[in-house]
Amino acid sequence: MFGPCGQDSKLGIVTMTKKSYSVVVMDGDGIGPEVVHEALRVLDAAAEKFHFRLDYLHVPAGDASLQQFGDALPEKSVEAFASSDACLKGPVGESVRTINDKLRFGFDLYANLRPARSYPGICPPALRPNIDMTVIRENSEGFYRGLESRLTPDLATTTGVFSTRGAERIAEFTFRYAKSKVRRPGLEPSVVLATKANIFPQTHGMYLSAFEKLSHRYPQIGFQHYYADALCAHLVRNPEKFDVIVSENLLADLLSDLAGQVAGGLGMTPGTNINYETKHAYFEPTHGCAPDIAGKGIADPIGQIRSGGLMLEYIGAVHGDSALRRAAIAIEKSIGSLLSKPKRLQLPQELGGEAGSKKVTDVLISKLKEDGERRTSFA
Repeated sequence: MFGPCGQDSKLGIVTMTKKSYSVVVMDGDGIGPEVVHEALRVLDAAAEKFHFRLDYLHVPAGDASLQQFGDALPEKSVEAFASSDACLKGPVGESVRTINDKLRFGFDLYANLRPARSYPGICPPALRPNIDMTVIRENSEGFYRGLESRLTPDLATTTGVFSTRGAERIAEFTFRYAKSKVRRPGLEPSVVLATKANIFPQTHGMYLSAFEKLSHRYPQIGFQHYYADALCAHLVRNPEKFDVIVSENLLADLLSDLAGQVAGGLGMTPGTNINYETKHAYFEPTHGCAPDIAGKGIADPIGQIRSGGLMLEYIGAVHGDSALRRAAIAIEKSIGSLLSKPKRLQLPQELGGEAGSKKVTDVLISKLKEDGERRTSFA
């Protein structure tokens, strides 16, 4: 997304490299504190190897915060987020809407990325061994604005908000991401827009128009439009054929969960919520807080760890710091090494293995310390 030295080709933003970065940590609920702890262990190992420092500030967020402070995201947590380089967030429980309102909507984090990647060693549960798709979700509009009304005890309405500005900026973000994405060999650069424009011609049609118009500026990237229901069938039948998928808020939320599952499971799927223009972002796995297994030490930490790797990639891109980019590469490569030729005793239980959270992390850190490097998608 960003060029050398942190300069964005469109915005002209240049940020100087520094060696210490502030990271706000929100542990979340359920298994959140456990998987966040494992992710921080990996980040610390990467920081030691690649010679940078992450200064963590743990702040309250989630159901536990609501019980203790009467607020799922207290003002001091919001202020800490605003002044940080990035935020690593664990999954939360019932207070997710409060946090979304204050972070996603409050800071206009309009782009949500959810990469879904499979490996030969986890097929099954992955449907194919070579899936490498990213679902991009417009994060600020649509029906998730929560504009609901109960007109009578038996009648309720929900209003979706869609704008030309929202459609155009997520289109620009998507094509720029597709242009810079590092994909598996043989996968052609392409963008698929999913809508229900046949049912919602004014709102979803606005998105279709914006993408069709912008696609002509990116002739090297294939562009297709699918109706969302048909796309679901194609994702189950041929998930390895898709590169970048994008949609409005609600549909992309559903499609990203489907993509993560066909690639092996939501426990492995990272997520990002970004506004590059304002340089605010937080990173979290796409799975829930799983209170039924909290405290048992068996949660799959890979999605949280991959979210941490994406966070390093983002910070490195924004600040032009190649050390963080190399660290992000090394983390992803260590995960690929584990999942390409897995041993049962090293795999998380979600993937049919026997390893607990700590054991999985121990293996990844060991592989990280031996790691080589390759490019990233944000270079």
